[in-house]
Amino acid sequence: MLTRFTRDDPPPQMIRALNAKDWVVERRLYGLLLRGQALTSPAGVVGQMTAVQAQDHPQARWSVAQRMAGTPDAAAVDTAFADGRFVRVHMLRPTWHYVAATDLRWLMCLSGPRVDAANARQYEAEGLGPRPLARSNEIVGQAVASGPRTRRELAVAIENGGVSTAGLRLTLILMHAELTGVVCSGPMQGKQHTYAAFDDRAGPEPGPRGDEALGQLAWRYFSTRGPATVRDFSWWSGLNARDARLGLELARSRLIGRELDGRMYWCTEQELPPTKKPGVDLVQCYDEMIISYSESRDIVQTTHTGFPFLSRSGGFSNVVLLDGKLLGHWRRASRGSSVEVRTDKVLGARQQAALAEAIGRYRHFAP
Repeated sequence: MLTRFTRDDPPPQMIRALNAKDWVVERRLYGLLLRGQALTSPAGVVGQMTAVQAQDHPQARWSVAQRMAGTPDAAAVDTAFADGRFVRVHMLRPTWHYVAATDLRWLMCLSGPRVDAANARQYEAEGLGPRPLARSNEIVGQAVASGPRTRRELAVAIENGGVSTAGLRLTLILMHAELTGVVCSGPMQGKQHTYAAFDDRAGPEPGPRGDEALGQLAWRYFSTRGPATVRDFSWWSGLNARDARLGLELARSRLIGRELDGRMYWCTEQELPPTKKPGVDLVQCYDEMIISYSESRDIVQTTHTGFPFLSRSGGFSNVVLLDGKLLGHWRRASRGSSVEVRTDKVLGARQQAALAEAIGRYRHFAP
């Protein structure tokens, strides 16, 4: 039996349940909107998930679309991105994330200084001290004041302003501009990304600050990614261990803790509808179902697969999940919208039907 624990209870005993891992995976599927989809807008999906890792923009768009109710629609995602309802920006860790415009200010206030400090050695190695970074921020801010600019246009402006963009300097300069609230993503210009003024895209409300922001981030994480551990939260959020524990403590009154196989998992107490049929999901390799965890990522691993969880072999880098657990890998064919799947498990008729349905959803998104 699964038991609820509160902060006043004695240390919980190990839960002995044959379906303990299935319980974790099923709750994650619903929390991360791969089951029970009810949201109809891309910005609603991104806002519910707080942040969606997005260094591979074409595939990250699919991560948003497949979580929407109904048939995935690339045009709806692209329109919402172009309109700035959600943006793409460096946050949490030194990589790109989608964030809803309404969350941009408070998340950047919490996360930006931490990631910027983590970049200090790289700045120093490229000769980017406080003066050239301040000067480049000034130049970039002036350049985007009249409208979005491409990376190439900003490079020219920065060079003309007397700051070198050689080597890794341009990448670091633009990341610093994001992390300090000067720019975020703008609309696409063909296949080129642009940068827009931060204040033109961020929502007007400042949002929570300080410890309130830590508690809010922890609540957002454990209510969508839970059951998860505090070490998982520290990895995903970019917070150090102390601040991750503080965030959990601030959110703990609304969470339950359960110990499984020597790990303490935290989540919300929520009744889930019974699962009636197998479900297959084609997720990109950086999908939040995978990348949100460090300590407990192995919970979705299975014993029947003969290859590693994250594979790069032959371009099969994306992941096929069967009821939330690793089934195999997939890739889009080099031509057309065909999907190629690799698995070493023989599927039954119902599982094959679920796989065909998942492939059909992706092909509709990426015709």
